[in-house]
Amino acid sequence: MFLVKKTVPAAIILFIMMIILSIFASISSNKPLTVFGFKPLTVLSNSMVPVFEAGDVIITREIDAEDLKEGDIISFYNEEKNLITHRITSIVEKTGERQFYTKGDNNNTADEEVITAGDIAGKELFHIPQLGFLSNYTKGPMGFLLFIVLPLTGYICLTVYEKLKQVKKQEEFTKS
Repeated sequence: MFLVKKTVPAAIILFIMMIILSIFASISSNKPLTVFGFKPLTVLSNSMVPVFEAGDVIITREIDAEDLKEGDIISFYNEEKNLITHRITSIVEKTGERQFYTKGDNNNTADEEVITAGDIAGKELFHIPQLGFLSNYTKGPMGFLLFIVLPLTGYICLTVYEKLKQVKKQEEFTKS
C-alpha cells in the first residue's frame, strides 16, 4: 500500500510534466512531436472531408515509402515545409525513385507538387474527431492555465494538505 501511495503521485507528476514538455516542444518547433514513432497532427483544413475535417487529430506513423500504395493517406512536407495530409492517387517510378501523386478527397484537382520518399512524414493510422480544438486551446495561455497550471496547483495543494494532516495526526499520537 505504501508503494502505491508513493508511485501513483510520482506517475501523475511525470505524466503532467510530459504533457507540458510536449506542448512547449510543439509550439517552439516546426516539426510535429513524435511519441514512440507516432505523430499526432491537428487537421487545419477540410481538404479531406468526409474522411476527417478541420479540428480532428490524425495519428500518423513513419513508414517506408516502398510499403505505400494507392489509396493510402499520407502526411508530407510541401515546398514551403508545411505539413499536408492527402490521399495517394498514383505512384510512378522515375529514375529508380518512387514519386507519389496526391489529392485531397474534398479538392477538385490533384496536388501540383510531386512527392518523393524524403517528403513523407508518415501514413495516417486513425483519427480522433474534434480533439484538435482541445489541443490548440491548451497551447494558448487560457488553455494552459485551465488544463495544466490549475490541475498541477490543485495536486500540489492536495499533497501538502495530506502531509500536514499526517503530521498533525502524528503530533496528536505522540501527545497522548
